[in-house]
Amino acid sequence: MNIEFVEALAQLEKEKGISKEILLDALEASLISAYKKNYGSSQNVSVNIDRDTGEVKVFCKKVVTDEVKDSLLEIDITEASAFNPTAKVGDIITIEVTPKKFGRIAAQTAKQVVM
Repeated sequence: MNIEFVEALAQLEKEKGISKEILLDALEASLISAYKKNYGSSQNVSVNIDRDTGEVKVFCKKVVTDEVKDSLLEIDITEASAFNPTAKVGDIITIEVTPKKFGRIAAQTAKQVVM
């Protein structure tokens, strides 16, 4: 997504009276579902759409452990240290996991939400 998308949402807000924030919240929720469907349903993910640029980022939360039993939900302390040098066992860290081709999925989802 991009700035044109953000501008289109602002236009919809003016024409239809639907808050841009409500549209963005609905889109973020839909993108979480789309991500889980395509990339892994058991991950604890969140989606953030930059309100100014329209950039979409996907994040997952993982528990730092000594020994990983479920790589979708846990991360080894050594690997976690690369993301957060102060991470310790038991911490929950947030990692960006936006897929390279997620823009296409985001565009399709946006079209469905807006229509």
